[in-house]
Amino acid sequence: MFQIEQIYDTSYRTLSDMKKSDLTPRQLSSVRCPTCGVPAGNHCLLHSGAPRSTPHVERKFAAIDASQKKSG
Repeated sequence: MFQIEQIYDTSYRTLSDMKKSDLTPRQLSSVRCPTCGVPAGNHCLLHSGAPRSTPHVERKFAAIDASQKKSG
């Protein structure tokens, strides 16, 4: 639980600079998902193992952080 809280804490600060909608699908999948654990480049999974239609929120936050670190 602490790891998720830490992701939210750092990500909420970065959301003021970049919106989730500003990321391309490629950028969103460029990081490993902290929720379901799929590697970069793969789609997030539901608990049943089926692919999700959208990435997990935590993955979106991680992608925002990664893109800001890369550009800054």
